[in-house]
Amino acid sequence: MQNKKIISDVIIKRVPRPAPKKYPEKEIEPSYAKPQFKPISTKLQNGSGFKSWRIAGITVFVAVFSITAVILIILRSSRIELVLTPKSTVVAVNKSVVLSRSAGVNSVEFSTLALPYPMSGSFASGEKRSIENKAMGTVVVFNKSSKDPQVLIASTRLESPEGKIYRIPSTVIIPGTKIEGGKTIPGSKEVNVVADKPGAEYNIGLTDFTIPGFKGSPKFESVFARSKTEMSEGYVGNSQIITKNAVDAAVAELVSEANKNLKNIISKKLPEGSILLSGSEEFAVISVETNPKLGAPISDGRKFEVKVNAEARGAIVKETDLAKTLLKNEIDLAFLGGGEIRIKNINELDIKLLGYKFDATSLKMEVKGDANAEATMDIEDTKNKLMNNRIGNSGDVLGLFPAISRAELKYHPFWAGFLPGSLLNPMQRGRIDIQIVSR
Repeated sequence: MQNKKIISDVIIKRVPRPAPKKYPEKEIEPSYAKPQFKPISTKLQNGSGFKSWRIAGITVFVAVFSITAVILIILRSSRIELVLTPKSTVVAVNKSVVLSRSAGVNSVEFSTLALPYPMSGSFASGEKRSIENKAMGTVVVFNKSSKDPQVLIASTRLESPEGKIYRIPSTVIIPGTKIEGGKTIPGSKEVNVVADKPGAEYNIGLTDFTIPGFKGSPKFESVFARSKTEMSEGYVGNSQIITKNAVDAAVAELVSEANKNLKNIISKKLPEGSILLSGSEEFAVISVETNPKLGAPISDGRKFEVKVNAEARGAIVKETDLAKTLLKNEIDLAFLGGGEIRIKNINELDIKLLGYKFDATSLKMEVKGDANAEATMDIEDTKNKLMNNRIGNSGDVLGLFPAISRAELKYHPFWAGFLPGSLLNPMQRGRIDIQIVSR
């Protein structure tokens, strides 16, 4: 019992509480003082929140811009594909038609076409002859003797420093001197000269010439000549020569080769809506040049050059004018829509031109065969008419164009036809690809 502790024996010591601190009284701010706002969050306060909103805004902008760009690209590329088949029929034709340079009630106007078509080639002569050629060239004769002109009669001799003699073929007059800027200027004139004898030894280079006829007089020093060209083509012996027969054969070969493609040559240059009348096409040779010249000798194995200045010619008519004349009284034009018509197989018909010459003012043409007649369509006019009438389907197209037997209209993309307004719908914007397909 002595070891038991009694609660009353435990004395609890009270720890005194510290006295509360006294703070100085705060002055009450007047009501007009600026309010102080607390930050919404620490993320916004340190800037990370603003950064997130900025990224989100840019993302939304890029997405909207991309979608808008895609839509605009699709709208820009949207188009209409329209395939039209004109009405057509086959008509047996057997007519004689008058063609005239000027349009008439009972004639069809025609015109002619001439296209420059130069040709050239190299050819062998293949013919040898014994020839004697005199060298030739051009000199300039000067007159320093006086202001009076100097007459040099035909066969006047010119002598080179080596003693080679050349002659003036015809009489010439060399002008006298004149004064320019206080200086005396000699008169001069170009003159063609020919060697006195044939032979290659007269083929010489540029040099000066004296006039032996003036020897012993003052004119021997004051009237003289200088080469403008070399003296050439002097020759004596057996050699190949460029003959007229060889040149004619070369020209005929060039024309024959060009004739193989003559129709295509002319057809590529035809005015729009015109056709070439079969049988009128021809090549006309205007002039021929050879190098070396005709009659000149050439070395064995060497070829001469031929240049032909020619024209590809033909007669043409307006396709619709000819078709209307050939089909007149043969069919009811209203059946084909009442507009312009053409004959698709005009080149397959039997056509004969009677009395045709390139410079003829009128002629006759006989035409026989089965003509495949078809209504014509002007693509630009068709497009404008479609836009003005706001056509939206194939049925409306057929109702608008009586010359059409079939129409197929497609939108690309398919939903482009449902777009409202002239700025969106490809029909109103004129984005129409029209294709004319014959049956």
